Amino acid sequence: MRGFAIFLSGSFLLASAAAIAAPPGTDPDWPCRQRLVPELTATTFWNGPPLPTGADWHANSKVAAEVAAVAPRDVPVDDGVASLGRFAEKLKPAERKTVLPVLFLGIVEETNRQRAEIIARIKELAQRQRGIGDTVAKITTELSTVPATAEGDDAKRRIEIVQRRDFVIRSFEGNRTDDALRL
Repeated sequence: MRGFAIFLSGSFLLASAAAIAAPPGTDPDWPCRQRLVPELTATTFWNGPPLPTGADWHANSKVAAEVAAVAPRDVPVDDGVASLGRFAEKLKPAERKTVLPVLFLGIVEETNRQRAEIIARIKELAQRQRGIGDTVAKITTELSTVPATAEGDDAKRRIEIVQRRDFVIRSFEGNRTDDALRL
């Protein structure tokens, strides 16, 4: 049992970590330096017996409840590992061989679902930030057409452009912080 708990601990930790995938820069909407890993594969983390193919972890209500209990991102790893250990202890030895691989598949699938949502939000934020950056660049170009020593209407126009650019920059910086908090 202890070996299984250690295995599950390692699997649980690995499932939440990024793995090696496509080289950086292959997706123009991926703004992070880390490689984009859109989906984790169970076989990357599983070193037990062959995983069942076509297994539906939703079909077993206890497995589905355990996946729902341990897979959310806000569940501390230690709590998830403890919950998995308690779940495994309640199973008969023969059940462990069939139920635990299905549970593992469920955790990986749910982790991938959550990851897909987060990746989509990160890409949306990157697109939005890029759009704001383009707006700042256009306003800066417009500002460069008005001399710094302008007088009269040109001076008023320059002040308006500077204010507009400063507003967009403040919005950009504020949104960046707010968006990071929402992830």
